[in-house]
Amino acid sequence: MTPESSCYPLIAAAAQRTGLDWWLIYGVIEQESGFDPASESNCGALGLMQLMPSSFPAFTRTALLDPATNVKLGAEHLRECIGIWRLETADEAVKFGLASYNGGPGYVLAAQHQAALAGEDQSQWAVVEPFLNLAEVNGKRPDVEQIRAYVARIWRRYAARRGAPVPTAQGTAAA
Repeated sequence: MTPESSCYPLIAAAAQRTGLDWWLIYGVIEQESGFDPASESNCGALGLMQLMPSSFPAFTRTALLDPATNVKLGAEHLRECIGIWRLETADEAVKFGLASYNGGPGYVLAAQHQAALAGEDQSQWAVVEPFLNLAEVNGKRPDVEQIRAYVARIWRRYAARRGAPVPTAQGTAAA
């Protein structure tokens, strides 16, 4: 079993629990860690879904590096990030949710507010995304290019894959 295929059952369980599309969770793991359960970023994010320990204070480092725990918590967090965007279409909510998962919802909400002040359509990620340059939360600005690239990469792959048969750990496709 490859590191990637060992994640399939974890993704399936998280998708069933959260209602998120299997391919969306897959795409986040692919982007965040490349399916490396021991992955640790320069800023301290851990595991398959690159969880920040400060966002999950009830969990130890060891727990956050456990693949099952990491995917469960990461998928729940992703669902929460997407759930913020209730007035947008489902696809736009996913894009805003991905941006929130990567950079934090505060920056995305601030960019959306800037778009509204400019009289722009704040329900479309492509319209709001340029306003990340004006976003500020507690005197800090987001890593705009990182958020843009993150959403674009995952969305492009997800849009191409969704609806496709889901692989299983045994290598066959599930309907």
